[in-house]
Amino acid sequence: MNSFYTPLLLLLLISSSAWLLIAAASNLHPSFAFTSLPFTTPLHPHNMMSTTTAHFATKSSSIQWGIIGLGDVCAIKSGPAFYKSRNSKLIAVMRRSPGMARRWVTENREVIQRYNTIDDDNSEIRGYDNVNEMIAENINELDAIYIATPPGVHLENVRQIISALDDATTTTGVDDRKQQSSRLKAIYVEKPCGRCAWETRIMIDELHHRNIQFFPAYVSRAHERTQVLHKLLSNKSSIGDQVRKVHYVQRGSSFARGLDGEEGIIPWRLVAEYSGGGLVMDMGCHVLDRIDYLFGPIVDVKSEVLRKGGGGGVGDEEGSYPLVEDYVSMNGRIGQCDWAVISSEGAIVECLWDFSPPDKNNEKNDEDELIITGTNGSLRMAGMGAGLPIEVLDVDGNVIETIEFEAPMHAAQPLIQSIVNELRGVDVDDEEERQQQHYLGKSPARAENAIRTSEVLDAILNSYYGGRHDEFWTRPESWPGLK
Repeated sequence: MNSFYTPLLLLLLISSSAWLLIAAASNLHPSFAFTSLPFTTPLHPHNMMSTTTAHFATKSSSIQWGIIGLGDVCAIKSGPAFYKSRNSKLIAVMRRSPGMARRWVTENREVIQRYNTIDDDNSEIRGYDNVNEMIAENINELDAIYIATPPGVHLENVRQIISALDDATTTTGVDDRKQQSSRLKAIYVEKPCGRCAWETRIMIDELHHRNIQFFPAYVSRAHERTQVLHKLLSNKSSIGDQVRKVHYVQRGSSFARGLDGEEGIIPWRLVAEYSGGGLVMDMGCHVLDRIDYLFGPIVDVKSEVLRKGGGGGVGDEEGSYPLVEDYVSMNGRIGQCDWAVISSEGAIVECLWDFSPPDKNNEKNDEDELIITGTNGSLRMAGMGAGLPIEVLDVDGNVIETIEFEAPMHAAQPLIQSIVNELRGVDVDDEEERQQQHYLGKSPARAENAIRTSEVLDAILNSYYGGRHDEFWTRPESWPGLK
């Protein structure tokens, strides 16, 4: 053979062999395709569960979700975000009331299928009555699970998921266990994550041991308004180069969900066994967490916690008034950290939550105001409204700028999108990808901030419940706040 053709023939043989190997691999595993080869997909360190067993989502694949709990939080705030977010797909839902999950699927099938058609033509969503069945039937498909139940069962739900994973992988054998145990990448838990800090820590630790990420549903971190606030604070011309004080007041419960129940039945958000406390757990946690996000940890907490609307404590007529607190006044300061957007260490933090009923002779108007005071001006805004404006004030208190926002249709969607982006390994340095994927390529809500917020809530409420280091919800007769 002419020596001129020899190198060309060798090159042809090598190329053909390589393509045959790739084709074979793509038939063996659905995630190995020509459009998204493992060696061309950037791997995020948080996704690296094992160098030999991890199953990575790629930029071309979707994140497939399951939901545990289908209460009011799923109706508008979060549920639709799982099939409306880019590269996100809802494939399974679970509610323990027999038949209710399947009923929910039937009622929502048409709108879900309109969005739920990524990757393939199979857009069907399945409903289940228990966690074990949902995990067993979808273990090869679920990438993440959203826990949307009341906080009182969050730890139980996490343990049910872990137990179901163990059962499913044991049943299917050793060969499948490596792949299946790595498919579930994350658990997204509704806030407040636990009834107290120790429950939150246990959840995070048990998932960490299984190489499963924990994301808390502190949705306001990802809102456009919070991100703009972040930029305003980093721009020293808005309020100066240092924060002196953070002041927040909320009166009334108009922003709370699920308080209109049957007469004589106390809503679960006002029962410590299910919620961990009063409305400060459900609503106050958002503001406390946002302070942590922007300025740093809240330390040296002192508080006054009361049940202003109640009468005789535990001996009250059953169903007449919740036993949990309805008034919280706290103060503290910002501690040292390395994530504050502006110099804040030592700044005073003052918060007041008053959910007590108005006096008979004094009608009480709802109030929701957050003021951040710096060395050269301040920012004023509502604490709870993602679509409400931010006012920039000068040192004399005059409004010099008002920044308007449009509230997201589904309050949790920006955060859920950022979690999807992170699990897929979206490169935040890719400007085109970043614009398509909303604002964030990585979730700003992390396990660590969930623990810190739980610890601050415990510090605030300790005096009312006589400590929160145990199952305090089982011993209301010992609560100092009721005596």
